Amino acid sequence: MEETTKNNFLGVEKVGKLMKMFAIPCVLSLIIQSLYNLVDQIYIGNCATLGAAGNAATGIVYPLTVIALGIGLWIGDGCAACMSLNQGQGNTKGTARSVGTALFYGTIASIVLMIICFCLKDKILVAIGAQGDILGKSSEYANFIIGGFLFFTLACVLNPIVRADGSPKFAMLAMAIGAIINIALDPLFIFGFKMGMTGAALATFLGQLITFVLHVAYLFKSKTFKLKIADLIPSKEIASILKFGISSLLTQLAIVIISIVNNILLFKYSASSGYDTAITQGVITLAFKVFGIVVSVAIGIASGAQPVIGYNYGAKKYDRVKKALLYMMIATVVVGVISTIIFEAVPQVFLLIFGNGGEGVDPVIYKEFTCLTFRIYLGFILFTCLVKNLAIFFQAIGSPIKATLISMTRDVIILVPLSIIMAKFGGIKALLWSAPISDTVGVVLALILTLHALRVMNKKAKEVQEEATAQIQESQQGVIITLARQHGASGREIGKLLAEKLGVPYYNKDLTLLTAQESGLSAEYVRDVEDGKLQKIETLYIGLDPTDQARSAQEKVLKSIAENGSCVIVGRAGDKVLADYKPLRIFIHAPLEYRVERIMLKYGDSKEKAEEFAIKSDKRRAKYYELITGCKWGESSNYDLTVDGSIGVENAVDVILEFINKR
Repeated sequence: MEETTKNNFLGVEKVGKLMKMFAIPCVLSLIIQSLYNLVDQIYIGNCATLGAAGNAATGIVYPLTVIALGIGLWIGDGCAACMSLNQGQGNTKGTARSVGTALFYGTIASIVLMIICFCLKDKILVAIGAQGDILGKSSEYANFIIGGFLFFTLACVLNPIVRADGSPKFAMLAMAIGAIINIALDPLFIFGFKMGMTGAALATFLGQLITFVLHVAYLFKSKTFKLKIADLIPSKEIASILKFGISSLLTQLAIVIISIVNNILLFKYSASSGYDTAITQGVITLAFKVFGIVVSVAIGIASGAQPVIGYNYGAKKYDRVKKALLYMMIATVVVGVISTIIFEAVPQVFLLIFGNGGEGVDPVIYKEFTCLTFRIYLGFILFTCLVKNLAIFFQAIGSPIKATLISMTRDVIILVPLSIIMAKFGGIKALLWSAPISDTVGVVLALILTLHALRVMNKKAKEVQEEATAQIQESQQGVIITLARQHGASGREIGKLLAEKLGVPYYNKDLTLLTAQESGLSAEYVRDVEDGKLQKIETLYIGLDPTDQARSAQEKVLKSIAENGSCVIVGRAGDKVLADYKPLRIFIHAPLEYRVERIMLKYGDSKEKAEEFAIKSDKRRAKYYELITGCKWGESSNYDLTVDGSIGVENAVDVILEFINKR
C-alpha cells in the first residue's frame, strides 16, 4: 500500500475523510463571517423602537460593507495565491514581500473607501434606496460601520494569508472571537445603554477591531515568512495579487449589485404593491442574510473539497475527483433540502428569531410578507447552493472562465435584469419570483457544463490508461517509413495497412502517448502541440517552456523507435527528425473534392464545413512541419515518393510496396 506522506496524502487518503478534514473548518469560518452580518438583525428586529425599519437600514448599509469585504478578499485571496507559489519555490523573501505589499495596498484602499463613504454618506444611502426614517437609521448605523472599514478590510486581507501560512484554525478562531464579542455587546449597547442603531454598529466595530488585532498579532509568529518594515514598501507583486484575487472581488460585487437593485426596486414599488417600504426592505434584508448563512455552508463544503479535487485532478486521479464531486454535491443537496423544508413549512420561525417588525408595523402584514418572501425568494436555494459549489469545482480543475460564467449568469446576467422587469410589470410579489427563476437557469447551465467536464474527464482517464500501456513495439532491422499526409487523403489507413503487410510496427496515436510519458506533459497538451495549437505557458509550468519540452521529448521518442528497427511512422515531421536514419519518405495527397467527401462521410459535416476543416488542418500541419524542419510541407522534392490516396487504400499500398521492392 502506498505510504501516506505530507506530500501525497491528498492523493491516497480516503476521500470522505479528507472532505471532513477540510470542509468542517471552512464551513465554520464562513458561518462565523456571515454572523457579522446577521447578529445585528436579530437584536435590531427584536427592539420595538427599531424593528423592521432598523433591519431595512442595515440592508441599505450592507452593500458598503460588502464592498469593503470584496476589496479585502481581492487583495487577501490574491496574496494567498502568491504565497503558495512562493512557498512552492522556497522563496520566503517573496512571500514576505507579497504580504507586505498586500498590507500596504489594503490600508490605502480601506482609507480611500472610508473617506469616500463619509464624504458622500447620505447621498450614497439615498441613491441605493433610503428615505425618511430608514435614511436616518441608515445614516446613524453607517457611522461606526464606515469608521471600522480600515480594521474590517485589513482583517479580510489577513485572514486568507493566515490560512495560506498553514494556520486555518487560528484564522477561524480570530473570526470567532470577533463574532462572539459582537454578539455579547449587541444587547448591552442596544437594550442596556439604549444606543439604538449606534449601539449595534459600535458592537460590530469592536468585534472587527478585536479580529484585526488578533490577525496582526499572528504576523509576529508566522510560520513561512518573517515580515520586516522593508516588506511594507509597495512592490510590483501587487499586479499578481490583484490578478489572482479578482474572482473574489467579482463575487462580492455581484452581491453589491443585487442588494442595491433590490433596495431601489423595493423603495420604488412597495407602496403600489400595498406594502410599507420598511416591511419589504426589512424582510428582504433578513432573507438575504439567512440566504448568506445557508450558502456559506454550501460554499464551505465546496471549499473543503477544492484542495482534494485540485490535487487529484492535477495528479490525473480522475476517479477520486469524481468521488469528491459526488460527496460535495450530496452534502450540498442535504443542506439545500433541509433549508428548503424549513423555508416552505415553517417560515414563521424566523419571526421568533428576528421579531415581528417593531412599532408602527402591522404584525399581520409583516408576518404575511415574511412567509411569502422565504417561501418564494428562497424556495430554490438548493439550486443556488449547487451553482456556487459547481463554480468552485471549475476553479479547482483550472477553469476560471467557466466558474465566473456560472456565478455571473445566476447573480447578474439573469437575476438583476429579471428583478427589474418583474417588479415593473408585476410589483413586489412578482419580484420575489426572479430569484427561483434565476436559480433554475443558473443550475441548468452549471449542470450542462459539469456533465461536459465529466465527459472530458472520462476521456482523459482513458488516455491516462492508454499512456500507461503505450510502449515501443518489438521489430527487426529494415526500412523505416515516414508518412506525411493531407487531411482526408487516407494517409492513416494507408500507413496502417502498409505496416500490416510489411509485418512491422505502426505508430500514430501511440507517438502522442509515448511523448506524454517521456515529457511528463498531458497527452492532450502534446496533441495540441502536434496540431500547431501552440499554447500560452501557464503557471503550472513555471520555469519551463512546455512546447519545447514536448518537441524535445517527441524527437527522443522517434529516435528510440528508429533505433528499435523497421516501422511505419505517421506525421510528426518524422522524415526530417530521423534524417540520419535515411527513412523512406512518403507523402500522401489527394484532390480536395475526394478529401471533402471522406470527411463528410466520417464526421457527418456539411460540404462547406468539411472543406474548411481540411484546409485548416493542412495549414496547421504545414506550420508545424516548417517550425520543426525549416522546410515546406508537401513539396515533392522533400519526399522519396508521393502517392495520390484517391486511387484507394489497397492500390496506394501496392504502389508503395512496389517502390520499396524496386528501391
